[in-house]
Amino acid sequence: MDGAGRVYVAWQDCRFRSGCTANDIVYSTSLDGVTWSAVTRVPIDPVTSGVDHFIPGIAVDRATSGSSAHLALGYYYYPVSSCNSSTCQLTAGFVSSLDGGATWTPPTRVAGPMTLSWIANTDQGRMVGDYMSTSFTGDGKAHPVFSWAKALDNNVSCSHTTVCRQRLATATFDITPPQLSPRVKSQTGPVFLLPKSPKKQKRPARLVTAN
Repeated sequence: MDGAGRVYVAWQDCRFRSGCTANDIVYSTSLDGVTWSAVTRVPIDPVTSGVDHFIPGIAVDRATSGSSAHLALGYYYYPVSSCNSSTCQLTAGFVSSLDGGATWTPPTRVAGPMTLSWIANTDQGRMVGDYMSTSFTGDGKAHPVFSWAKALDNNVSCSHTTVCRQRLATATFDITPPQLSPRVKSQTGPVFLLPKSPKKQKRPARLVTAN
């Protein structure tokens, strides 16, 4: 929520990708929780990139508001969406905005890539959990918090019989200095609608969020 009381909600969504082949991070805002803005795509990369983004954690600096609101967004992504449980490379990324989401910085890789066999295995599949959150501190700096895993000795898989090397980590970003690369404008269209009975997508099961 920004300083004027505007709420920002972000989630993963494939509506901007033809054929729903991968997810973008999108968001909407509201001042009253009843009326919401049009769904807006965060332009992390082109819609033809093949990169799949998911589990966002968005933050707003409450010392800012309106068209000058400072936003920070942490998220996970697969650099190649058409991967499987053996080839997917889980990576954490970060982007930010100084104008209420009108434009965004180019993405920064924060952690990874991580092989899925490094992360916790459950009866519901590999699980990175809900562990993505972003917060601003009083100095105006943004801090994404994410799950970070490393390879186990002898390249064994993380399981209930091994000691996994997965932990929470954080990073610090001062989002106010001028960017060396130009910022990218947000997108509200075109939107691709799925058919009433969409074909089952040939993509790996999403990392299941923990309750």
